[in-house]
Amino acid sequence: MSRFNLNKGDRFQLKKSEGLTKLQVILGWKGGADLDACAFLLNEDGVISNDADFVYYRSENRDEAFDKEKFGNKRLWRMKTHPMSSDGSVMGAIDDTGDDEDDAADASEEMYVNLDKVDGSVTEIVFCVTIYEEKTTFGSVNDPYISIINEETGDELCRYDLKEKFKNETAVEAGKLICDEEGEWSFEATGKGYTGGMQTLIDIYA
Repeated sequence: MSRFNLNKGDRFQLKKSEGLTKLQVILGWKGGADLDACAFLLNEDGVISNDADFVYYRSENRDEAFDKEKFGNKRLWRMKTHPMSSDGSVMGAIDDTGDDEDDAADASEEMYVNLDKVDGSVTEIVFCVTIYEEKTTFGSVNDPYISIINEETGDELCRYDLKEKFKNETAVEAGKLICDEEGEWSFEATGKGYTGGMQTLIDIYA
């Protein structure tokens, strides 16, 4: 299946009638920076309803409960388990630090979405990336993109290569899933940059 290459503001329809319910979301870039992927599950007011609907690498809600005998401590627990939304519909990325990668190497973080599990109060799922290192901005990040894949077939449905010339930004909203009044979903390429890193996103959506 050939993919659709999106420009900023474009939308791609995800029709449940065609079996598009399980998605893989890849946020990728060229190596040389440590980026963290996260997602916000927003209600009709444009904010999260509870803390677990901010899915990121330090989330307390995960796909496996903390077991001290198995993991030893919470740091190792977070390293080996996936963050998860309160309804179980969004599975977050295990952090890829990219420590051993050079500027030309590919790096990415992956998230998974099951549209059948999304709580009825959720109207948007926003996918973002933030920069971990101090004094580093998206001006030094090469070829960022977001790709939406049919998890069950492996087909890439659409891709948005962020061509915006981010310079001082430390957080980027790459794209979002939007649910309409009929319960149908679409993906929109957004490409919005912010300064202030992850905290700025929290201030907006929480």
